[in-house]
Amino acid sequence: MPINFIYSSRFLEYKEAGHPESPERLKAIVDFLEKKKVGRFIVPQECTEEDLLLVHSKELVNNVMNNLLPYDPDTPNIKNIYRYAVLSCGASLEACRLALRGQMAFALSRPPGHHTGRNRIGGFCYFNNMAVAIKKIVLNKGIKAAILDIDGHHGNGTEEIFKGMDNIIYVSIHQFPSFPGTGSTSFGNCYNFPVYVGSTAETYMEKFKRALNVISEFSPEIIGISAGFDTHIKDPLLQMPLEDKHYYFMGKEITAVEGKKFIILEGGYNVSTIGHTCYCFIKGLMKEKNQVGKKQGEEKFKQV
Repeated sequence: MPINFIYSSRFLEYKEAGHPESPERLKAIVDFLEKKKVGRFIVPQECTEEDLLLVHSKELVNNVMNNLLPYDPDTPNIKNIYRYAVLSCGASLEACRLALRGQMAFALSRPPGHHTGRNRIGGFCYFNNMAVAIKKIVLNKGIKAAILDIDGHHGNGTEEIFKGMDNIIYVSIHQFPSFPGTGSTSFGNCYNFPVYVGSTAETYMEKFKRALNVISEFSPEIIGISAGFDTHIKDPLLQMPLEDKHYYFMGKEITAVEGKKFIILEGGYNVSTIGHTCYCFIKGLMKEKNQVGKKQGEEKFKQV
């Protein structure tokens, strides 16, 4: 299945010295995909303040808009960060719209969003891109949705926003313990699969398959994937075991789950590896559902 990338060069305009959430990480992905001639690129529009208020408090929106955020070296008061954050949300909205029309789409945007709750920023995130897209486009239609969060950190903001809601489940596989210290147990409509430091790739993949089984049993009409690449063995912020081949197989197995899909970029901080890692994940996503079979998949991966 062809894939659409929602991207603007404006995402590369801001930077905080020494900060791991850098424009270089996104540029590495985009450069790699352009070199491989994968998919087509679509420029997003900014979301509106009304869109943000579907999931965030007026106070939080005003604080980001007017650079009145409390001191946080992880999530600093960067000049014009509001404009970049609403553009990132807009990219997620467009990816979700395209998915509902039957097209796979990937929002290649920054800043990320899954740590931002209703009234609290954190973890490099200012607005919750996934939550805004799901709340505006999906829940208002009354259809069932699942969020699969494969970032290496637990998406505490997304979980907070959607916990206890009908017609939606939040499913996360993440390192524990690590920032933000949440996600050790499951409850209600929130399913957490913590992976402990020192675990093997086989252990991670077993939990990933269990997470997909939860989603399959729920039978959502649409699946939003918060895709982080900080579970890579060479990522500087975490101690997870995955290699590029595992992202390919994850993409392939996600494609095999019934439901329309869109993807939003979250973390991943090794600039030298993230381009190829993301490409492998996308190649897996683009496999046809009937192309299963482990041996066949391994043969195909050798050509990636």
